[in-house]
Amino acid sequence: MRMASCFALGVTAAALAACGGGGGGVAGGGAASCSPGPTAALSITPTGLSPMNVCVSPNGQVTFSNTDTVAHHDIEFDTAGCPTVGDLAPGAQKTVTFPSVSNCSFHDGANAASAAFKGTVAVTQVTVSGGGY
Repeated sequence: MRMASCFALGVTAAALAACGGGGGGVAGGGAASCSPGPTAALSITPTGLSPMNVCVSPNGQVTFSNTDTVAHHDIEFDTAGCPTVGDLAPGAQKTVTFPSVSNCSFHDGANAASAAFKGTVAVTQVTVSGGGY
């Protein structure tokens, strides 16, 4: 019994460590949780965001990269107090700092009707579970 408990604990710890601050997955199909770190990254692809959701600790930075060939992707936050990203040309990237605890939902203004282009940056000091992290 004790060995099974230790194994389960080890698997859980490995899964959390693998997530790091990056979190997420395409179409919300990421890991079950995300442990915040100082940095995370999101890519805008022709089919949507990858990953859709990430987490960072307060004062953490997220890099948004346009890996699509479309000249106009406009990242707009739906949550007041979240940083501005704005337009990203093909191949461009922008790193922004999230200063305080918040749940910053955003979308790509050029694809606002598509769920594949909507995501969340969780700014937290604790592990986030659910929601495609």
